[in-house]
Amino acid sequence: MRIRLFIAAALAALLTWMTPAGVSAQQLPVEYLTQRDGLGNLSVNALVQDATGYLWVGTENGLFRYNGAAFRRHGPAEGLADTAVLALMVDRRQRLWAGTREQLYVGTQGRFQPVRFGDQGLWADSSQSLVEGTDGGIILLSGRELFQVFEKEGGFAARRFFSDPQRAATRALHEIESLMADADGSLWMGCGKTLCVHDARGLTMLGAGDGVPEDVWRNIRRTADGTLWARGRHHVIVLEPGSRRFIDRTPPGELMRKATIETSLVEDADHRVLVSVDQGLARWRGGRWEVFGADNGLKIGSGVTAMLVDRDHGLWLGTGGHGLVRWMGYDNWENWGTGQGLPDDKVFAFLRDAAGRLRIGTRSGLVMMPTPQATRAVPLPGYRAEQWNSMVIDTHGQLWTASYVGSLMREDGHSGAVTQVASLPMIFNLLVDREGRLWVSTAQGLYVIEDTRSAQAPQVAPGLPAGSDLAREVTRRSCQGTDGSLWFLTAARLWRLRDGQWTDYLARQKNESDLEVMTCAKGGGVWLGQGASVWHAQVGASGLVKREQPSPLLRDRLVVALHEDRHGWLWVSTDVGLLIWNRQQWRQFDDSDGLVWNDLNARPLYEEDDGTIWLASTNGASHVIRPERLFAPYPLSAIVENVERDGKPLHVRDGDELPWSAGALTMQMASLSYEHRNALRFRYRLAGLEQEWSTTAIPQLRYAALPPGAYRLQYAVLNLDTQSESEVRELRFTILPPWWLSRWFFLLCGLLAVLALLLLYRYRVRGLHARNAHMETVVRDRTRALETRTRELELSQEALRERALRDGLTKAWNRVAMLEMLEQAALKSRRDGGTFLLCLLDLDHFKRINDTYGHLAGDAVLRDLVRRLSESVRPYDLVGRYGGEEFLVLLPDLGRTNGAARVEAMRMAVAATPFDLGEQGLLAVTASFGVAEFDPAHPAAGLELVRRADLALYRAKELGRNRVEYAAAEEAD
Repeated sequence: MRIRLFIAAALAALLTWMTPAGVSAQQLPVEYLTQRDGLGNLSVNALVQDATGYLWVGTENGLFRYNGAAFRRHGPAEGLADTAVLALMVDRRQRLWAGTREQLYVGTQGRFQPVRFGDQGLWADSSQSLVEGTDGGIILLSGRELFQVFEKEGGFAARRFFSDPQRAATRALHEIESLMADADGSLWMGCGKTLCVHDARGLTMLGAGDGVPEDVWRNIRRTADGTLWARGRHHVIVLEPGSRRFIDRTPPGELMRKATIETSLVEDADHRVLVSVDQGLARWRGGRWEVFGADNGLKIGSGVTAMLVDRDHGLWLGTGGHGLVRWMGYDNWENWGTGQGLPDDKVFAFLRDAAGRLRIGTRSGLVMMPTPQATRAVPLPGYRAEQWNSMVIDTHGQLWTASYVGSLMREDGHSGAVTQVASLPMIFNLLVDREGRLWVSTAQGLYVIEDTRSAQAPQVAPGLPAGSDLAREVTRRSCQGTDGSLWFLTAARLWRLRDGQWTDYLARQKNESDLEVMTCAKGGGVWLGQGASVWHAQVGASGLVKREQPSPLLRDRLVVALHEDRHGWLWVSTDVGLLIWNRQQWRQFDDSDGLVWNDLNARPLYEEDDGTIWLASTNGASHVIRPERLFAPYPLSAIVENVERDGKPLHVRDGDELPWSAGALTMQMASLSYEHRNALRFRYRLAGLEQEWSTTAIPQLRYAALPPGAYRLQYAVLNLDTQSESEVRELRFTILPPWWLSRWFFLLCGLLAVLALLLLYRYRVRGLHARNAHMETVVRDRTRALETRTRELELSQEALRERALRDGLTKAWNRVAMLEMLEQAALKSRRDGGTFLLCLLDLDHFKRINDTYGHLAGDAVLRDLVRRLSESVRPYDLVGRYGGEEFLVLLPDLGRTNGAARVEAMRMAVAATPFDLGEQGLLAVTASFGVAEFDPAHPAAGLELVRRADLALYRAKELGRNRVEYAAAEEAD
């Protein structure tokens, strides 16, 4: 057996050696931002981040600004006439420079202006065509020559960087391919097919004698440690600090052979260098190259044409045809699945054996990573393709492995021989205690092997009280505390074995869910998972003390696994991601952060000796490489991105005064943080109009016809995953009154009113007494007549209104009323961000009822149907007749997830009880339902919702009637 294990390890090492050097086997957690996200062109040439935090993306057809939620294209309206953007740079004054194929532009406050060279335009040659010198001057590579840009008469102009004699003396100055400004003021360039440097000593050409091979050098960069890196079409070379000669650092193999228009080179936050290669990208790490490409799930089209490390240390890749790529959880999450050799995506267990090989148990077999550099998992010989879910190493170096089908295997630590020791009921967990005993938790009680070196079969745990649940019921979890106590968990009880004595504690009340999750706490006691709650249980003087560990993030989640790491952090696996408590705050992580899959398995997490954590899921395994970074602070800030009124932009600054308008004032907020985007919520209130704060996931505010006055828009952003909130900011502005509400207009009106009153006073007094008696009589008579007429009109209007909105037969709301209330519900949902369900139902085979029993019987069925529907919905739900035997039901504040039971209840209200037709007996009637959900993110008009519900109703009819069908997403079109 040891020979077979050696052969497997040797084969894996051979495969690693045959694979291009450093090829990484992990599945990259990447997100592609494409045209569906608003990025109009997928061929990215340049990337840059400004001081505010915006990402700017230069493409073959436009410049786009990204705020984490949406892209905004900048074009002719902003002064950018040319669309093919090749180079981007933000200078020290926060001006954005954009080089296109036809012109160089400089942008300030969202507006761009061109830079001229005499009467000619200047353009960018490549992505590395713009640099800022130590003196703040801008240097441009255009037409393979260098130009210096300067301000002139309120605009910008340019002149050649090198003098005519210099250019005439050195041909390479007409063949410049790239440039880089160094901190000491020197300028490095790709000159022809070599490198050159211009400094205080003049121009120096570097060649083969300096370690620079002939190549077209496209990227040059000085890293934080002082090393100078250069990337050519086919070579990578470095000049280390203090050295005078470059050394070759080209990735081995055929990785840089394809002809490419753009290449890229960056340094990440850990000071590792990444370069684009034919397959994707290569990263220099620990003296070797790691290569990431299609095998890792990276799609690059014609290549990685641009790279950016943002201010939060995230990595962004620009591709030639696949848009903008975000590497989620860059270099902190590694993911593994069937693409990396696992026999199944459903992973159960991990174990690092004495030889340093990582063993991984899956639903379809056991595999191992034979070396830390292994690129693929290989099968472990001697093990069947079972659901291997638990692995431990005993005190004698033997490996024990268990499966859900009950196989208990022992592998000799020296010879590698694998032996099946027993076939037990379903095994859930293995535990080796400090005394060397092996404890086996199964579906039918707890077993133990006292001496793991012997051929002894597992025995029921000795010393247990007769009839105890631990000896006969499901035992899922076990652990050993720091004080040596052994803990075992059943559905309702905790068992402790201490100093040879068994003690049991009731840990679940009758009305509570089963206990299924447990891990030992470093400070004593155990952690328990129960439904959506986490508890700490510890034995006190009065017995077991159970205290809940509260967390707002645990709401509506199912706890499936717990682990306390060496730092005392509590890791909580759930059905919708990972939660971690560092004793001060909670944080949540899901697939948007780099986790392989949100549905984590109910198996213990595995902590390596180096502190890294392995997590098992139903779609592969995740490896957290740097757990300490999971609580790194993510600075949050909110900004008011733009303000519009009547569709026209307003440039509002703090303290500005705005003229009054009857149009709506729309404000767009943004948070330029790219981590945990789905968890961002915006808080705001308009002081001067609102007292209470509002919270929304949609950062667009709309205020219609604000009255004159002083206002303060107070706003902030909070992150639900990290439980953090930004500081509150304010935008102060004043709405000026219209002219007819101004002070001078009121003063003029007051003077005119006083004059008019004086003129009218005498006239009115003269006739007042004469008319008084007559008017009293007239008023008395007319008042009496009006009161009588008013009462008659009110009664008539109420009757007309009721008749206009109600169906005459069923007394339900009629079609006109329902459509009007449907539009009102849609307006409310757009404003509040809520949802509602619209149900269109039709009585099955209603024509047969009329034909068989007569129209009077059909009318009776319709009236009874309305009664049943009204009794099965909430008081504020709306039931109306759409036409014939078709009815509409409007269910506010419900979506498909929480409203399906309500719709099913209506269907059962129709179908469950036959309809009473009087002398004609009882008649079973059924109805088919078509349901459409209103989505405020993609609002639809009322008739469009009716159309979708009608399509779903038609499908319900086709599928056999008496059923509920929901409108599919594709039916939204």
